[in-house]
Amino acid sequence: MLAAVGLTGEQQAVYLALLDGGPATAAQVRERVAGARVAPALSALETKGLISRLAGRPVRYQPARPDMAMEVLVRAQEQELQRVRAAAAGLMERFRAGQGTISPTEIVEVVTTREATLQRWAQLQRSARTEVRAFDRPPYVEASGTNPIEYELLPAGIRYRTVYDRSGLELPGRLEAIRHLVDRGEQARVAVGVPVKMFLADNTLGLISLDRPASSDSALVIHPSSLLDTLIALFEAVWVDAVPMRFDAAGAADGPRREEYRTLLGLLAAGLTDQAIARQMGWHPRTAQRHVRELLAELGARTRFQAGLQAGRRGWL
Repeated sequence: MLAAVGLTGEQQAVYLALLDGGPATAAQVRERVAGARVAPALSALETKGLISRLAGRPVRYQPARPDMAMEVLVRAQEQELQRVRAAAAGLMERFRAGQGTISPTEIVEVVTTREATLQRWAQLQRSARTEVRAFDRPPYVEASGTNPIEYELLPAGIRYRTVYDRSGLELPGRLEAIRHLVDRGEQARVAVGVPVKMFLADNTLGLISLDRPASSDSALVIHPSSLLDTLIALFEAVWVDAVPMRFDAAGAADGPRREEYRTLLGLLAAGLTDQAIARQMGWHPRTAQRHVRELLAELGARTRFQAGLQAGRRGWL
């Protein structure tokens, strides 16, 4: 439980014995923790500020308040980790110098199991310092298609930009999951025919899914290279042409851009059916059909997706 702040098993046992039983001499602690090397554990705990000595003889030890003591240890560990992170840049320079010519096998890693793919997916996102960019399309490694790590990183200031393939929005609950992410700060857009499922951490690491046949269990991890630069350029090109997904009506103007229509335009761009739009907007299906017809006529569009594209070009989204 306390190994994360540098305590050994014996030190944890001694500290917990003092917490549970109150102040005690070294001999009394030995009775509480059979088989432990009590003397070195007490010394280490005292050095870490987790216990202190009471006045008088024989010497008795009392535990420090856990909330205050642990906070000090946690901050110390965080400082150590920051130092390690700072040293990583120098270590990478030594690594590159020692490698000489980079082999293709060092640019691309092949990950072939579901567990390994999930692990590298999580590592990639947590390695980002400013931004994660993603192409999202079925099939999904996780049945729900959700990304719990994004929920952790968005509040920490990591920006997410995601292009969703329209086909994925038809899955049950998918649109609502995207709405929750957008509410938390994700920038979401939709496109038809997103070419591959992909994640990019800053400009330093990429992961693309090998989904042929229909499975997401295998992936390629792409390290800094011209290949990674190409994937970054691909994302930015698709992002520019993709249609923003809007779930709120803030700032909408009168006429065809009135508040309820701003949300409707985003749903049209996503290719939702009239029934799905009605559920999303809280309308009767016939009301949804009427609004869709009005917008299509206003935009001179034949399809819902064209309407979204036209609205985006006109700055309505």
